[in-house]
Amino acid sequence: MKQLILLIWGSLFLSGLLYAQSGLEFKGKAIQNAGYSVYVMGADDGEIIYSTPQISLSTASVMKVVTTAAALEILGADFKFRTQLGITGNVNRETGILDGNLVLKGGCDPSFYSEYFPEHYKGTFEAWVAALAACGIKNIHGNLVIDLSRMDESSIPGGWLWEDIGNYYGAGVSALSYSDNYYKIHFAAPEASGQLVTITKTDPVMDSLKLINKVVSSDIERDLSVVYGAPGSFSQMAEGSIPKGKLDFIVKAAMPDPARTAALQFIKVLKTGNIVLSGKIIFRSKPDDEAFTIIAEKLSPALKELLVPLNQESINLFAEHLLRETGLAIKGSPTLNSSLEALTEFWSEKKIFLQGFYPTDGSGLSRSNALCSRTLAEVIRYMYLSPNRDYFFNSLPLAGRSGTLKASFKGSKLENNLRAKTGSMSRVRSLAGIFTNQYGRKIIFAIITNNFEGSQASVSHLIEEFLNQIYSLDTTAGKSVAK
Repeated sequence: MKQLILLIWGSLFLSGLLYAQSGLEFKGKAIQNAGYSVYVMGADDGEIIYSTPQISLSTASVMKVVTTAAALEILGADFKFRTQLGITGNVNRETGILDGNLVLKGGCDPSFYSEYFPEHYKGTFEAWVAALAACGIKNIHGNLVIDLSRMDESSIPGGWLWEDIGNYYGAGVSALSYSDNYYKIHFAAPEASGQLVTITKTDPVMDSLKLINKVVSSDIERDLSVVYGAPGSFSQMAEGSIPKGKLDFIVKAAMPDPARTAALQFIKVLKTGNIVLSGKIIFRSKPDDEAFTIIAEKLSPALKELLVPLNQESINLFAEHLLRETGLAIKGSPTLNSSLEALTEFWSEKKIFLQGFYPTDGSGLSRSNALCSRTLAEVIRYMYLSPNRDYFFNSLPLAGRSGTLKASFKGSKLENNLRAKTGSMSRVRSLAGIFTNQYGRKIIFAIITNNFEGSQASVSHLIEEFLNQIYSLDTTAGKSVAK
């Protein structure tokens, strides 16, 4: 027993000595009263290089590391979403009448008509109309049925803030998502500050939308507007400010009902193709047994392609869809609770450290999400050893070059070297990824900070400074540092 105590004491002494010799410590005024969790390890051998006490903290968007890695492993790099168009009933080729319904089956594709894949979906509705015409259909004596049965739960996870869900980044999931589930509000601002701005148009036009405008012009040269609105509600309010003197200032807001917007856009294309719809739009949330003949379908880009804008630009909508799809794959249910259970079970089976792991969504927008930096680091190492390694790491922003890290690490040795997922929201800043140090060793790291003082930039600078120290530190085996 005495020998064991001496051994433990000796290990702690040695660790402290190495710590003192290296001078390495994650510290600074911004985090002196903050909560933070840091974990640094060797990618190839898993050796702990640096670790703070592991406390569970709010993640912000680094939660996407956990979600996208699981989706890639569970669904596969070549997985694609399917959106289908079909008919029920019979077609009389002599009269061109469809005695039945036109059915659009939502396939839960988050990228359907997305701005991130404009060429992929360009002309999709037109191609579908051409396919109907090729079947001899000129007149539909039925309804346009929008089948939403593949997604059977509320679009918004619990924990999302009221000031988030009306804005583009807070758009909820849908069985039929459309155009990233946001619309554009075009404002014209007076030359003087403090004046009410004018809404010139919305894109797309939504006739049912009741948009209350309280946005004013400002001397501040950035967007400080907020859109408030509940999912499914066509009553929204915009307030805050935009820069003065801007004649066409665009603010993105969450679509009240993406499936309805998609249906209306499709009907416009039907009309241009001279196909008449006699009935109305019907939304169906439960599957039925009616015979369905597929006329056309559109596949999404492969998952490995979807991950690039998802992680580069931190798209919450894409992440939430992937979370639900993993729930469907593992649990047979796309509900939020089933999907979160599937996520937890998957990483538990992979022996990932899950103490303090409290997921409430897939994107990190909820402040209720919490985990330890060790969890992130171990997930990243798991992907480093996975056959899907390149797909995963190529989706992460590259320091000084792309995505949310385009302006970071400029002029340092980590520029064009470090790949990582960022996370930021009020009083939360996090970063998790991988880089190669000056000795050629692959280093995995995860850093989460909560309730810091000062700006996001001050904490980002602290994180960059710390990682640059790690880059220069001799971290060869047996020279780890622990706090």
